[in-house]
Amino acid sequence: MTTYTVSYDLNNQKDYPRLWAELERLGGQRTQNSYWLVSVGNTAKELHDHLKSFMDGDDALWVTELTRNHYYSKAKAGTNNWIESHPPAR
Repeated sequence: MTTYTVSYDLNNQKDYPRLWAELERLGGQRTQNSYWLVSVGNTAKELHDHLKSFMDGDDALWVTELTRNHYYSKAKAGTNNWIESHPPAR
């Protein structure tokens, strides 16, 4: 499994519940309003293409692999535990 960061901007229709439901189904952890961590057995492109199907054509999406060199502050509750359970690859 690879841990990815997922960041998005939903523009005109802002259909958040549909995207959030899929991120939750994948076991993702919401760390900020539009920023999630997801650990899956897919490539970044595969995860991107999958999530894009839950968004409108004018929405922006960024998927990148989480590294061990990261730092954050004021993440949503549960983030530390989620990262401990889904550590980035070495």
